Amino acid sequence: MPRHTRSALAGALLLVALMRLPPAILHSAGRQPSIVTIRVINATLRFPLANADVIDLTSGQHRFTDEYGQARLPWPSDGRLRLRVREVGYQPIQRTLSRAAASDESTTFALSKVAYVISPVKATGHCVTTDDSASLALSVSVLDQLKQGAEKYNEFRRLYPFEASVERRTARVPENGPVTHILRENEKFQSETSEPPYRPGDIIEYSRYGSFNAPLLYLSTLGDSVFWDNHCFIARGVESYRGARAVRLEFSPITDLQGPDWTGAALLDSATSNLLRVEFQMVNLDAQKGLRRLEGYQTFRSPSPFVIMPDSVAAIWWTRGTSNDDRDFGRPDFAQSLHFDSLKYRKAKPPEFVPPGSK
Repeated sequence: MPRHTRSALAGALLLVALMRLPPAILHSAGRQPSIVTIRVINATLRFPLANADVIDLTSGQHRFTDEYGQARLPWPSDGRLRLRVREVGYQPIQRTLSRAAASDESTTFALSKVAYVISPVKATGHCVTTDDSASLALSVSVLDQLKQGAEKYNEFRRLYPFEASVERRTARVPENGPVTHILRENEKFQSETSEPPYRPGDIIEYSRYGSFNAPLLYLSTLGDSVFWDNHCFIARGVESYRGARAVRLEFSPITDLQGPDWTGAALLDSATSNLLRVEFQMVNLDAQKGLRRLEGYQTFRSPSPFVIMPDSVAAIWWTRGTSNDDRDFGRPDFAQSLHFDSLKYRKAKPPEFVPPGSK
């Protein structure tokens, strides 16, 4: 068969084959991509931001950016994405993307650092009034960063499930003399473990046998909107904490809460907004039910850029009965500490890369 005849026949067969293909495949070359890549960077130095929270406001789904500052989301059927991108220590950005007009510029979110403007705060009580506009603006800004850090921890342990080795030390403190025995226990903490929900003014479980169960102040509680709806807060200014400049945010229960609840303070690094320490104390206790006082503190570590998790917790509490007029509690009856040791990720590992200039 002549060569030109074979070529014509091959072309005809190819045309027939194409005619039999579904229209969707015939037009695939001109079809728009079904996945959009979001890139999150530092607005000044342009380096990628890992673990930035990319939120699809329509579906409520979250994505964390990888070590290259990228997260991928499917385009919805209407071709529009309402996104809110945030990172601890940065101002969030909200933007609506159109699939038809998507570009590198529109899918890149350049976040600017949060700048805390510290002004003198009048000691007008634990609640800020609208007259204290300067201190209120600072308090709201610090509170937003604290809540974001707590929420990010909850999302982090969902995306990167892990098992942590925890050492618990408990000691009974005698009224006089040194502590003679410390009980040491090694425990495993699963990241999926659910923590008791916060119940305003009702955080202690009492039994009819005179015992009680008093939880510590969980990091997840600090991200709970119910907790902050039932607490007053105020940023008191900047202080030094282990060589870092830290903003102090104090919180206390609203006057309507008569039952046991938390008062305390959170210290955030003024440069990174990372949570450094939380001090807590239980108030509105009924001493007749066994617990007279409980206080403690919690410190934090960063297992991945812009993510914080508990590192160590220490608490002391009093149960011995004294006269109602005796305000000197003296030595506590019990002391306990927990230290999170090694972490073992059971699935994917989180980003570890920290870009130059990110600290």
